[in-house]
Amino acid sequence: MKITVINGVKNKGCTYKMKDAFLEALHNGHEITEYHLPTDAPEFCTGCKACFFRDISVCPHSKYTVPIWESILAADLLVFTSPVYVFHVTGQLKALLDHYATKWMAHSPENPMFFKRAVIITNAAGAGIKRVVRDIGDSLDYWGVARRYAVKEALFGADWDKISKKRKASITRQCRRVAKKVQKPVKRPHFKVRFLFGIMGMAHKMINKSLVKSGEPQSRDYLYWKEKGWFRGGKPWKRKTQQSKRRG
Repeated sequence: MKITVINGVKNKGCTYKMKDAFLEALHNGHEITEYHLPTDAPEFCTGCKACFFRDISVCPHSKYTVPIWESILAADLLVFTSPVYVFHVTGQLKALLDHYATKWMAHSPENPMFFKRAVIITNAAGAGIKRVVRDIGDSLDYWGVARRYAVKEALFGADWDKISKKRKASITRQCRRVAKKVQKPVKRPHFKVRFLFGIMGMAHKMINKSLVKSGEPQSRDYLYWKEKGWFRGGKPWKRKTQQSKRRG
């Protein structure tokens, strides 16, 4: 299994230890590619919209963002780690996710995303864990990721060596449970992803009708969906052979 790990901080503290525990629970034999932010992606999105008009390859920060996205596409499993920073995900991870807005389902999602699994690993000295899971989870859902899970723990401390055995045991149990789940094959995305895909498709059709009526050109996003065959009953989580049989 190919695994891409994106660490929301570069220091090797409690979140990093939790990530190591999860990878250990998966056992050996996996191909792991790991990134550390902000070192591997130090730039903020400038809002130039070049990716919306063309592709992420023309992003002014493409030397950072394109290799990471290619690694995401190639992976079977995605692992995102982030401690809680003022009740939210770290700024450096948010900055990276901002670069991939064009990959959301409202724009130009990619077929491989609909077969992937993802794990969010987070902790807090107190509150805010749910918001971090939501911050990262929004991108995962709108990218089309088929299944996502979380390993999370309120540690009430920042020194791993001083974290109680009880909390470490809870993390170990979560890691083992999630490790078993992510190794199961995925046939189709969970309901929320499929529902969002349907809503986006209806929205594109409505907007396109309005554009045609007013004599304006069709949007790039609509044309992308049309080329994919998603307005003709095709789904990104259905194999091409299955779609061909149905059309035949």
